Amino acid sequence: MRKRLFAMFLIVVLLIAAFGLSCEPTEKGTIEVEATLDGDPWTGAVDYTLTPGVGSPFSGTDVPGSYSMDAGTWTCSYEGGGPDGADLVGIAPSETQELPDGGTITFTFNFEIPETDASITFVSWSIDGEQVSPGSYTVYPPTTIDAEYDIFLAGNSSEWVTVNATFKVVKHYLGENEYQSWHVANAPGSVSTAPPAQNLTHEASVNGVIHPICYEFDVFKCHNVTFDVVVSFKIRKGTNYRTKTNWFGYRGSGPDDIIFDTDSVRAGVWGMDDVVTTWGCVYVEGDVDPTNDCSSNSSMLSITYDYLGSP
Repeated sequence: MRKRLFAMFLIVVLLIAAFGLSCEPTEKGTIEVEATLDGDPWTGAVDYTLTPGVGSPFSGTDVPGSYSMDAGTWTCSYEGGGPDGADLVGIAPSETQELPDGGTITFTFNFEIPETDASITFVSWSIDGEQVSPGSYTVYPPTTIDAEYDIFLAGNSSEWVTVNATFKVVKHYLGENEYQSWHVANAPGSVSTAPPAQNLTHEASVNGVIHPICYEFDVFKCHNVTFDVVVSFKIRKGTNYRTKTNWFGYRGSGPDDIIFDTDSVRAGVWGMDDVVTTWGCVYVEGDVDPTNDCSSNSSMLSITYDYLGSP
């Protein structure tokens, strides 16, 4: 009898202990998620995850946010969003923090608007709109020699800024004749951007001197000549602009959306060889880093113009 009573007592004790453990409250704390923009509080859409979460990472989509979470080690990860045109510079005070029972921790996304910084990069030569690798090419009328550059202006993408750029080509004539004749076309559409820039204007110059449309000049054998186009346009910060310059038209039929044109019949040249290289510079008020304002020189492109031939 005593053994049976003891066994029943033991079972009751075990049940009470088990019941007591199952009813013990889970330890909780509070996680706050906030954001700043240039040091000031910011409210808006930010995608982030809090790990470990309940079974899987917890996803948030807005700041500020306040969440009751289990005590323990938590990591906050940035997934995207934030102020337009801003960069995330860090999560303060740390991406990983310890949440104590009944305590509060705060993850703060710190965003900053980049300072104005213009940069330019040479992309490629192109012939009649098709990108080509550096090398030697024989062309036939009508042909246009183009160059493409990328222009980027860091900063708040809600801002539009006027940019001035100068693109240059150094041309070295190696033809049979003593000279070749060119003229300034500077036709509408000879400089274009994608996406389209606003208020785009351009002027052509030879050896740094701006000349009007239809200005004629000679390029002498074995002499370098610098062809320039000075461009002004308005672009949006935070957007890459692919800028295309239609430099030379080997046509024999007049200018057509090009900067400089030659007429081989008028010039008395039935075959010519040109070696060209190009680069560009971009200028904007308030630029904080002048070291990337000019692209490096492109590789050389060699052009043989065969007026009487056919492709």
